[in-house]
Amino acid sequence: MATDLNGLTAVVTGGGSGIGQAMCLTWAEAGMNVVVADVLGERAEETARQVEAKGVRALAVACDVGDAGSVEALAERAYQAFGQVNVLCNNAGVVQFGPVTLAPQADWDWLFRVNLWGVVNVIRAFVPRLRAQGEDGLRHIVNTASLSGIFAVPGLGVYTASKYAVVGISETLRDELKKDGIGVSVLCPGPTPSRINETARVATEPGRRPLDEAGQFSFTETRTAADVAASVKAGVLAGRLYIFSHPGGRRAAERRFKEMLADFEAVA
Repeated sequence: MATDLNGLTAVVTGGGSGIGQAMCLTWAEAGMNVVVADVLGERAEETARQVEAKGVRALAVACDVGDAGSVEALAERAYQAFGQVNVLCNNAGVVQFGPVTLAPQADWDWLFRVNLWGVVNVIRAFVPRLRAQGEDGLRHIVNTASLSGIFAVPGLGVYTASKYAVVGISETLRDELKKDGIGVSVLCPGPTPSRINETARVATEPGRRPLDEAGQFSFTETRTAADVAASVKAGVLAGRLYIFSHPGGRRAAERRFKEMLADFEAVA
């Protein structure tokens, strides 16, 4: 796996804040040019200015990942500006809190539009172009899921469903693109200070309180966005399928898989 990233190009969706912004800056510090995509164009532009301050080129693009046409336009602009994409960070996401039984249709539609269809739209737009680049050089996709894509967390049912889907897509895509020499990773971070909670829609129904009030993340530790971005860089360079940034999440993952294996044994 290549370790010299100087002069290569990264595309990051949801790059205007949080983990996405930290990934943009991490790639820039490694010498990569960065396409910063965000649904809020002004946030993309601010991140692009920070990227350029590190001595590399940046392109800010306002992009709604839930809109296939908007994503196609992002891909066109990225390739027009830089001619290639080497690392594609499929990172844009939103969250909503509350029990599955209380989630209205609007929650399902909104989270799946961004968290699932956003990933699908980016894959559809970029993979044919990545294939057309040829086999020389780094080509790697990072889809952002969550620890909630590895095990279920009460109070995050709709979000968890969307992130389980991202993990499954990533596992499948890794096998399907292996013959093309395109790497695939799925990023599964835990609690990370960012603006994602700002996007959560206010819900007043009983039980639909913010997750931090419900205390559901007491099993693991908090990491900064920069910590997560560093894990992404290391994971891409190592060619890992799963990129974790919060070691404390292992305990919950072990509980899930131990129960799963035990239930397989029950029918053995």
